[in-house]
Parts: sequence; structure tokens; C-alpha cells
Amino acid sequence: MTFSALLTRLDTLLQQRRPDYYATLKPAAPAAELAAFEAEFGLTLPAELRLWFGWRNGQQGFESFVQNNCLQSLDSAAETMRVNRELLEAGDFVPNWWQPGWVPFLENGGGDHVCLDSAGTFTGRAGQVLKHWHDWEARPVLFPDLTAWLAAVVQAYEQTENGTELLRDEQIEDVELAHPPGFPLEFEAG
Repeated sequence: MTFSALLTRLDTLLQQRRPDYYATLKPAAPAAELAAFEAEFGLTLPAELRLWFGWRNGQQGFESFVQNNCLQSLDSAAETMRVNRELLEAGDFVPNWWQPGWVPFLENGGGDHVCLDSAGTFTGRAGQVLKHWHDWEARPVLFPDLTAWLAAVVQAYEQTENGTELLRDEQIEDVELAHPPGFPLEFEAG
């Protein structure tokens, strides 16, 4: 299934199974905001990430979208990247604590992020999805790309509680995503 089709399926699932949460989602990021983001960080966002932010530009509050993470807005992602870039340039990080090509799209409200790695840190595979912890060296590569990640999220929403009942925040916080064979890949900063 394509990323666009998965996004449409996710939108329907959220409306059906989490209507109160769905009401907290912000509208799409405008094209001009996406272009300004790319210009500031010297990046060309992959098509899937442009579609992601073009679907919803974050949410109100910190209710969990999946696994105790909420949707990060483009403004919030930019702020995360600015702070980490400054610390990286100041020499405050060990190798691979943060990389300029990591674009956060989920956050837990405590400084940890799920990022799209546009450079392919550790594996050489640009576009992979990794976890950035603010206070722990683990840097697992969770999925080979954003489409595989979104497919796992959609599958989790479809299968939790027989796929029909309304979902509570606690259920989605604890859900396990099905990883493709060989994932996650375990790496550490330092």
C-alpha cells in the first residue's frame, strides 16, 4: 500500500476509533511553511514526510497518537532541530547524539523524538525511522522507511481491540508495532 493510501486509511481509523483525539489534530502545514523549513535546514524533505506534514501539522495537547508519542508540528520540529544543531555545533554531543539530517515528527513531551533520518546514519539507508532519546545513548533504527512505519501504525489501529471499538489513550500508548524482519536495528551514540 502506498504512503498516501495508508495516510487516508489512518485518517479514517482515527475518525472512527478515536474521534475525540481526531478533533485535536491541527490542519495541514502550508506549502510555504514546508518550503521555509527546508530552506532553513538545507534539506529536501522526502515525499512521504511532506505528505505527513501536509496531512496534519501536529496536534493540540499531548494525548498519545501511538506508543506515548504525539504528533509534532513543523514549528516544534524546527525548534527541536535548532536547539540540537546549536548544541552539536558547540561540541556538546558525542558522535551521533544528534545529526542535522534527523527530522522529528513525533515527540513524547519529555525531549524524546521519533525522527526520519534523511542521511542514513549508522546504516547508509536515507529515509529510515529512528528513535532519539534526549538522555540515553540508544539510537535504534525502528523501520527502514516512513511507509513501513505508517503501515505498522495502521495495522496496530486496525487490530487493537478487535478493530471495532473506540480506543482509549492507554491502549494506544501500550500498543506494540509490528516491525519488518530484521528491525529494529540497535545502535548507540558515542
